[in-house]
Amino acid sequence: MIVIVYGYEGSGEQHWQRWLLRQLQARGIAATLPELPEPLAPDKDTWVAELARLVESSPTPVTLICHSLGCWAVDHLLAKRGTHNIARALLVAPPSPFLIFEAVDTFLPPPCRADAWAPIAARSLLVSGDNDEFSGDGELQEIAIQLGLGFKLVPDAGHINTASGYGPWPFALEWATAIRESGVES
Repeated sequence: MIVIVYGYEGSGEQHWQRWLLRQLQARGIAATLPELPEPLAPDKDTWVAELARLVESSPTPVTLICHSLGCWAVDHLLAKRGTHNIARALLVAPPSPFLIFEAVDTFLPPPCRADAWAPIAARSLLVSGDNDEFSGDGELQEIAIQLGLGFKLVPDAGHINTASGYGPWPFALEWATAIRESGVES
């Protein structure tokens, strides 16, 4: 199963995450984009508990595809419960772990523990725009290296959201379906 995790403010109908959900479901791939509580006032413990419930109840290993603050929710999830029943993760445009923004304070700083990521690190990827207004130069690449994740830098992608032109995003679909076609994903 693929679980798509949005960030602060949720994911509007034109966002690449909603587009990806529709594309996956049209291909018969089990996918969900859970409506996490209070996207304008998110609470780390509440979001992590909901994600843990989804992972634990899945009959097949879960692939997590996250955007922005959702990436740090998943980082907290792994630090708290490990990678049991999690196959891999795509982290897209996480904000700086040092972001000063009261609405997301419970998520920051994220644990960023290499030991928590180790079982899935080789199958996971962090993607960042080279001009993301919510992270510093090279900051996310350093985090990817620290965690042992693959890293992809996308030129002029901003925060890789609707505001920076990302409605349909074929890369996310290719990444998700390539995993399924490899025979690893159920």
